[in-house]
Amino acid sequence: MKNLNLVIALIGLVTLTTPAKAGVFNIPQFVEQKSWSVGLEPEATFTSGGSFSNTLKFTYGIGSLSNLQVGMGTGSGTRGFRTGATYTFDFIPDLDGQIGAGVAFQMYYYKIRSTYGQTELTVYPYIHNQFEAAANIALDPYIALPFGLALNDGNYTTVSQLVFGSYFRTSKNFGFNAELGMNLKGTDTYLSTGVTYRD
Repeated sequence: MKNLNLVIALIGLVTLTTPAKAGVFNIPQFVEQKSWSVGLEPEATFTSGGSFSNTLKFTYGIGSLSNLQVGMGTGSGTRGFRTGATYTFDFIPDLDGQIGAGVAFQMYYYKIRSTYGQTELTVYPYIHNQFEAAANIALDPYIALPFGLALNDGNYTTVSQLVFGSYFRTSKNFGFNAELGMNLKGTDTYLSTGVTYRD
């Protein structure tokens, strides 16, 4: 418990000095090397007038501790077209009796309005811990503190968020997400769900 409190405190200190509009979704669910997953993340926001979006995300295991994810989607209101990529380094695997931790580096481009685009460069430190309920059934809650920069028209602003969520593995290949993201600075407060198929 002391180690968990220390990790949360250190991550919190980093984010106070400086996520993005794409949710954490299935980033903490590591994909083994040469395996893949595909997920669909519907999301509703409650800031800037509210909006709804969908993002399709494909993840590939490129190394023993690293994943590459590409995403593309669209939405209503201020949440227009978006595309980008995420590199995840899972430096503490989630093993029996051990909390998993990792960091993701993400770059996404968002078409906010018809004439307004924004590129976001964000870092996603996260922790998670999977609990097995039965064969191929598990609950994997996670906490993430994304932060970074939003760039547009030669200007930049800092962005940060606090995200709570959980992945629910319902079979060997399928799982569902539920997630709440809270705006800390320059982002949206949102609720998202989603489904993931794993190879």
